Amino acid sequence: MQQQKVLPKYKNESEIKKQDDKKPINLFNTTLKSLIVGKLVLILGLSSSITTSCNSEHGRSENPSISSSEYIFGIDISHHQGRIDWSEMKTSHHPIEFVFIKATEGKTFKDPKFKDNWKNAKKYNYIRGAYHFYNPNSNSTEQFENFSNMVNLEKGDFIPILDIEKESKLGRENLRKGVLNWLKLAEQKYEVKPMIYAGLTFYQSTLKGYVDEYPLWIACYSDKYRLKNEKWTFHQFTENVRVKGIEPLVDGNDFKGEIEDLKQMCIK
Repeated sequence: MQQQKVLPKYKNESEIKKQDDKKPINLFNTTLKSLIVGKLVLILGLSSSITTSCNSEHGRSENPSISSSEYIFGIDISHHQGRIDWSEMKTSHHPIEFVFIKATEGKTFKDPKFKDNWKNAKKYNYIRGAYHFYNPNSNSTEQFENFSNMVNLEKGDFIPILDIEKESKLGRENLRKGVLNWLKLAEQKYEVKPMIYAGLTFYQSTLKGYVDEYPLWIACYSDKYRLKNEKWTFHQFTENVRVKGIEPLVDGNDFKGEIEDLKQMCIK
């Protein structure tokens, strides 16, 4: 048989409630829980804010150490860089003296940002240069016409530039013939020797010995020492330059010479 529980003797329910109301409330536990929850919310909020801030700053913060060298520094751009804030770019910590700008590609493609970039480069007092991206499988005369119809070089602009990076399906002999034809047509129209751009390995295997009379803009990212036996004028040494006013990364280029030598590369 279970023993009956002895209940406290209260006169009525209201008296029971009054007695319950007199029980102490554990304010310490309640306050502690509130503080812990509040701090967690604050920490999570700050963490999110810092992460967002760091991510947004990453796209805009510059890396000026990458362009500090004994050479004169410049960049090259195309529609891949999107809309450029040139006034902000002018405040860059990179010592940008010149800008190479893509104008055309193949027989028909015209860079949709060329006109704006070309106009703004002059407006903000950069030495500007226009280049054509060569299609190794297309007619070289028609490619030059595409470039010449798009680009009007003025006094103070760089000599015209031909960017050649790929082998031709028609063989190296035809590739070299087309490249030389484009260069000669440019020399006839602009009355200056054009410059040629190529990657180091491609240049050495395909073009070296055939275009030696033209100034060379060479791309080589791994080691400047590899250029010691090449007669280069410009060296594209990185593709990881962060510049204010430009969201994507851009290529960085060195010019071998002084500022007066650089101006000698321009239309007189």
